[in-house]
Amino acid sequence: MLTEELHTAARTLGETLRTSDVVQKYLRVLADCEADPETAHLEKRMHTMYEELIARQQHGQNLQRSEIDAFNALKRQVYQHPRIAEREAALTRVKQTFADIADDLNISLGTDFAALAQAGSV
Repeated sequence: MLTEELHTAARTLGETLRTSDVVQKYLRVLADCEADPETAHLEKRMHTMYEELIARQQHGQNLQRSEIDAFNALKRQVYQHPRIAEREAALTRVKQTFADIADDLNISLGTDFAALAQAGSV
């Protein structure tokens, strides 16, 4: 159970992260992607094709090289789309920021919380 002081500190950290420039930038480009019909359509097509190919593989069907090539071409098209590329770059920056903060907390507190969580100790 968290102490009130620790709970307050965690809440403050979360609010600080939410309002940080890097997170706000990500939220803006994410909203732009979600509001753009072309972007949404491209990503939906890619995810639908992926799910269909995986389902067929799981049912023992062999995929044709042309189907794999078509999926890879669509995937390249999706990730080269300017809005999607910008969103993915912003997400990478958010992940790096969070990882840096986690490292700082681990060093300051002398505990590797990620390792504890993976071990099921948290």
